[in-house]
Amino acid sequence: MEKKHSAPHAETPDYDYDYYHINATVTTDVFPVDVGHQAFTVNHKPFSNKYPYYLLHFVAKGKGGIEINGKKHAFAKNDVFVLPPNTDITYYPDPVDPWENYWINFNGAVAKNILSQLGIDDTVYYVSKGLPAAKKYFAAAMQAQNNLASRVFTVQSCLFGVFALIAETNRKIPPKTANNEKLLFSQILEYVTVHLCDKDLSANDTAALFFISPAYFSRLFKKHMNVSFKSYVNYERVKKATELMETSNLYIKNIGFAVGFSDPLYFGKVFKKYRLYSPNEYKKRLSDNKPL
Repeated sequence: MEKKHSAPHAETPDYDYDYYHINATVTTDVFPVDVGHQAFTVNHKPFSNKYPYYLLHFVAKGKGGIEINGKKHAFAKNDVFVLPPNTDITYYPDPVDPWENYWINFNGAVAKNILSQLGIDDTVYYVSKGLPAAKKYFAAAMQAQNNLASRVFTVQSCLFGVFALIAETNRKIPPKTANNEKLLFSQILEYVTVHLCDKDLSANDTAALFFISPAYFSRLFKKHMNVSFKSYVNYERVKKATELMETSNLYIKNIGFAVGFSDPLYFGKVFKKYRLYSPNEYKKRLSDNKPL
């Protein structure tokens, strides 16, 4: 069994505690970080920590609570709740009936957007007061730890299984407001930045990922960036290509591939549009120390 010796839980090794990392990811969009289970005892004191990823918990038995941003939230058997990343959190097992918890921690470029679609944001931490059907997903995720070849796929499916249950029961869809639109676009831009050099990055696929129509996606991008999605992506790729020309000895064709262009001729056309020189001309002027 893999153990997390650096975790705050590890100060009490006599407790029923098990944990393992997910060291591979199916996607960078939403991916599990680790999976764990712990049964607390009446001797376990409250502890605090801050984690750089989202924490998805299921209470299998007993009671407990958390304190976050100065507010306390109580949970009991079958409750599911999500905690935000980079936030100070204190966990409180009930002194009489301490809880037993499972967790699947996760992160990713569109994690925040998926949670917002489920009615979860930085002001709503609990998801469901009583969701017993979720236990099978957390238990399956724990059982997957010894299957090295398949566990990342199993845990990924368990994570989305819990999301599906939340979607069926929570039904708290945030109203469309200007603030939500701004948040949505910031998440879209973050996603595009992460995937900028992926040759398959497209407006339609990105719109689908964020549950909006291609037409709305196009209007949203133009409104916030003053350029079309295609123009933005091409210019940002040219900027990265320019950096590679200045800092590497890669062939021009390979530079185009590295920044997301699958067609060398199209790369050359786009590069010349924004840099006024073809990639070969630009590279030569760099080597000759000529002004650009």
